Amino acid sequence: MNWLALVIAVLILTGLWILWRAGRNERAIEAAHPRTAKVVHVNGHEITLDVRGHGAPIVLIHGASGNLMDMTFALAPALADRFTVISVDRPGLGHSPALHRRGETLREQADILQAAVEKLGFSKVYVLGQSYGGAVALAWALAHPNSVAGLVLVSAPSNPWDGGLGLLYTLNGNPVTGPIMRAIVAAFPPRRRINDTITEIFSPQAVPKGYARHIAPDLTIRRKVQRANALQLKHLKGELAAMAPRYGEITIPVEAIHGTADTIVPEAVHNRKLRTQIRDFHETILPGMGHMPHITQTEAVVQAVVHLDQRVGLQDPDITHEAGDET
Repeated sequence: MNWLALVIAVLILTGLWILWRAGRNERAIEAAHPRTAKVVHVNGHEITLDVRGHGAPIVLIHGASGNLMDMTFALAPALADRFTVISVDRPGLGHSPALHRRGETLREQADILQAAVEKLGFSKVYVLGQSYGGAVALAWALAHPNSVAGLVLVSAPSNPWDGGLGLLYTLNGNPVTGPIMRAIVAAFPPRRRINDTITEIFSPQAVPKGYARHIAPDLTIRRKVQRANALQLKHLKGELAAMAPRYGEITIPVEAIHGTADTIVPEAVHNRKLRTQIRDFHETILPGMGHMPHITQTEAVVQAVVHLDQRVGLQDPDITHEAGDET
């Protein structure tokens, strides 16, 4: 009996030590990467975004496990001389707090991002989404068609696929194993695994110099971000299955960019089917390119945006915004 009590005591103390380390690391991460971008308040929630440039407005939505700095590394600067570029932290990721603890649906994310952009003064925008962000862009077009002038989908998932998300995301999204896994990751950041994951996402292209430092991947190991990310991904397949039959309702112009070597969101599973589901659909297929063309083939993505703008001609609302202020 004494041995059992000792084992229990050791487990409790170990758990408390892990929780202490996790909290300490999270505080250090937030101190090292403070929120410096604009904050918009919508119905009691905060959305963090970066606004730069002049011209017709375009919203850039990042993918899973990321934040708006993925967009500000290359694409936002490349677009800013021709467009007002609004890069957003999706709810629960980066510096945008989660809307709740259940994992935000695509529709919930689209709703609050549309409301945040409207609060900035933009009633109609172009919307560009990369990877998971492309699914949010599709949900935005379905939920708020009058607020979207056109879509740009970069390596975007659009249809259900065979298989799951992998063991780590499954464990992280589980109500029993999730809190344990998230605490361990936050307490003992797997930096080699983080770097390997970034390499896998860019493959077969190389990770550009300075990218990993720019996007501050440590922000994603915070427990609250791990939870939001895992739960959002957990529901993605089912949400796409529900949305796919409605893609015929999307009548605005759509530009799609996809690499043939994308193993994260395979072109054959998603883009190839989506082209038959949306009527006004123009695609740019990038032979040999992987999942991150907005970084590795930035000019091709810029040209897709310019092509969309030439087709639509959305006007510049001539609104001036200062970075870092609150609305």
